[in-house]
Amino acid sequence: MNLLISAGEASGDLHGARLLEALKRRRPDLTAFGMGGARLERAGLRRIVRSEKLAVVGVFEVFEKLPALSRALARMRGAARRFAPDGAVLIDFPDFNGILARRLHRDGVPLVYYVSPQVWAWRPGRARSIAKMARRIVTLFPFETEIYRALGADAVCAGHPLVDDVRESLEREPAPAHKEKHRLVLLPGSRVAEVRRHWRPMLEAADSLARRFDLEVAVVRAPALPEALFAGAVERGFPLVASGRHSLIASADLAIVASGTATLETALCGTPMIVVYRTSAASYAIGKRLVKVPWISLVNIVAGEAVVPELIQEQFHAARLEKEAAALLGSPGDLAKMRFALARVARQLGPPGGSERAADAVLEVLEPGERRRSAGQ
Repeated sequence: MNLLISAGEASGDLHGARLLEALKRRRPDLTAFGMGGARLERAGLRRIVRSEKLAVVGVFEVFEKLPALSRALARMRGAARRFAPDGAVLIDFPDFNGILARRLHRDGVPLVYYVSPQVWAWRPGRARSIAKMARRIVTLFPFETEIYRALGADAVCAGHPLVDDVRESLEREPAPAHKEKHRLVLLPGSRVAEVRRHWRPMLEAADSLARRFDLEVAVVRAPALPEALFAGAVERGFPLVASGRHSLIASADLAIVASGTATLETALCGTPMIVVYRTSAASYAIGKRLVKVPWISLVNIVAGEAVVPELIQEQFHAARLEKEAAALLGSPGDLAKMRFALARVARQLGPPGGSERAADAVLEVLEPGERRRSAGQ
């Protein structure tokens, strides 16, 4: 079996790598090519396109990447015609993979969506298109499965691979040094553009909170990001941590987290958090009109209620962040209540083995025998 795999974000690269490893355990002869990052390449992907420089934040920010995205699409479609895959597994990255899906569908390549893009929240028309084109949609959350089934898709929930990732990290990583003080952890994002927008108000709020509550403060730095983005951290005694982040997060009394997959990691670590996010004014104005859900953070979306505070766009500034954090740090009861709610969110992400279940779901519809039966129906 030969598969095309397309993943365009750091989280997609991680989930795709776990999926590919699980597929190879079931089919040692399986080969794969396509787009991904270093993790997918280590898992055995023949990289046609390197995804690291394609990630974008916001609607208008896409335009500056259009030439690179267009070249990547052309290379992916050319590779599909050259290598004739038995199927394609498209992982999130909705704008790029949405166009790629239409082209592959026209070329007769069976499609499986994994980590279904959250277009149900802001582009219901795109969700219907995915439901029509995909042989199967493998979701991370049960509520997504119901959304796509209602649109007529073959959708199954595998559970979230982060459950395994966080659990294994906590078992493998050494525990941080015993803390003499309460600990605050900052997670400003995994992309350069995110950190540039989030870092200054995070730093200013953390600096004031550290003096006010006598806190230890640590900063999680995505390994690919340069230390220069975090100006002022070292001078204030805030260490930049690029590895062992899950143990660090689990040891914290409170985390301030940029909206994204990191909020789920923090929930799985059982750590109370405040979620923040800022994008360009133009992107926010468009997004606000399109988004159909009342929250931005995955934690609140999965919970179906506001279990963690969200400070978005103009609400996200140092003074407001300090006020929200101080209220939580000064209320052990509120922190305990949030931990209880986060444990409920963690259970909703499913049991361990999400990547294994996803691999079974992919092979079930792409095995040669299954394709022959489908063609004969």
